[in-house]
Amino acid sequence: MPKVGERRPDLDRAGAERRDSTAMKDMLTEAARRLGVTGAQAAVIAGGELRVAATGTANAELGIPMDPRTLIQIGSTTKLHTAVLVMTLVDEGLVELDAPVRRYLPELRLADEEAARSVTPRHLLSMTSGIDNGRYDDDHDDPLGYLSTFADMDTLFAPGDGYSYSNASTVVSGALVARLTGLSWDEALRRRVFEPLGLRDCLTLWKELPYHRVAVGHAPDGSVVRPWALARGSGPAGSTLCSTAADLARFGELFLRDGGGVISPGACAAMQVPQVALPTRRFADEWCLGPYRRDFSGLEVLGHSGTNFGGSSTLLWAPSTGTVVAVVCNTPRAGYPLAAEVAAHVLGSAPADVEPVTRQTAAPGRYEGRYAACDLRYDVTSADGMLTVTLEEVATGRSSPPVALLPLDGDRFLPEVDLSGGRGWDLAFVVEDGRAVRLVSGAFAARRVG
Repeated sequence: MPKVGERRPDLDRAGAERRDSTAMKDMLTEAARRLGVTGAQAAVIAGGELRVAATGTANAELGIPMDPRTLIQIGSTTKLHTAVLVMTLVDEGLVELDAPVRRYLPELRLADEEAARSVTPRHLLSMTSGIDNGRYDDDHDDPLGYLSTFADMDTLFAPGDGYSYSNASTVVSGALVARLTGLSWDEALRRRVFEPLGLRDCLTLWKELPYHRVAVGHAPDGSVVRPWALARGSGPAGSTLCSTAADLARFGELFLRDGGGVISPGACAAMQVPQVALPTRRFADEWCLGPYRRDFSGLEVLGHSGTNFGGSSTLLWAPSTGTVVAVVCNTPRAGYPLAAEVAAHVLGSAPADVEPVTRQTAAPGRYEGRYAACDLRYDVTSADGMLTVTLEEVATGRSSPPVALLPLDGDRFLPEVDLSGGRGWDLAFVVEDGRAVRLVSGAFAARRVG
C-alpha cells in the first residue's frame, strides 16, 4: 500500500495517459486545421495501452462536434476485414487459398474464360487476380448480385502475372464468404470479427445508424458531400463499413496478437507475408494477403487505407514496435495527408522516396499509347523528351488537361499535377520486351489498348 503522500502507480499511469492524449489531440487538431479537415479521430495502441483523440465537426450543416465514438466511413480499409473473414474460412478448411474460386462460386464469369477458371482466393487477397477495379455506379444490394455484372469485364493480365488493386476482386471474396457461411457478408463480419473482438462501434447495416452518432463527408471547402455512401453490393470492398479510430485500432491489433482469437496464428502470419511487389511506391511497396507493406525508412509497417464519399481511413501497425495507428476523418480528399502526418509523429519515421530532378524522359516512345481500365482511359504522349498523360472518365466523357510526368527512377513518374484525389501517388509503367504493356496509377492498373 502506498505511504502517505506517495503517488499510486495506477494514478501516475492515468495522468501520463491523459497528458499523452492531450498532446495527441493538439497534434491532430493542428494537422487537421492546416490540411482543411472538418473532423477527425486518431487512435494509437502502444505497450498494450489505447490512446484516442478527436477534433473538429462531424456534420457542419448541423453543427455536430466530432467525438471519439462518432462513426465515420472507412472506405477500402474494409478490405482487411474481408480478408480476415476469408482466412477464418481457410482455418476451418472450407477454403483452399490456391484452389480455383469457381470451386466455391461456379457462377463467376469474366470476359476472359481462362482467367475466370484459374483465379484463386490467393489472387483475390493479394491484388494479383487481374480482375479490373470495377465500376462505382453499380446499384446491387449484395455482393452476389454485384458479381453478375462481371461477365463482360476485361482482365488486365492473367491471374498471378501482375498487380492491380481491385474493388471487384474483393467483392468476389465477400461473395465467397456469404456462400460458404450461409450468412450475408454483413452478418458474417458481425459474428466472426466484431463480436469476438468486442467492437461496439463498427457496423455495416444502415438500419443501425440511427442508434449511433454518425459523421458525414465534407468537401475541402467544408460543405457536406452527398450521397453519403456507395451501393451496398460493394460492401466487402469498402462501401458500407463505418468505424471509429479506436475500434479500427483494436481490429488492427489482432495482427500483433497472433490473430486475436479470430484467426489462427498461422493464418495471421500468412496474411503478413508479401506476395507481390508494386510497380509504384507511394501507395505501398508490396501486397500481402489483405494488408499492404511499406518501408518507413527502415521500419516495416503493414496496413491498409481507404476513401469513400463519407470519409477516409488509414490503419497501420509496426510489428517490431508493437504499435498500431488508426486515423479516420470526414474530409476524404485530405485523409491520406492527415494520416501520413499522424503516422510519422507516432512512429517517428515516414516512407522516403526520390524526387524528380528533370522533366526529360529517356526513350519516351516505349511508354506512349492508350491505356484502358473499365472506368478510365489514359493517353500518354511525348514531346521534346517530356511525357504527358491525359485522363478521361468513361462515364462522364470528361478529360483532364495534359499532365506532365516527371521521371523518378526506373519506369516510375510523378504527375506534375496530382491525379490521385489528394493522395500524392506516383505512376509507373510495366514494361515487357521494351514496350509498356500496363500503366499503374498509384494503386490502379490499366492495360495498353493502343
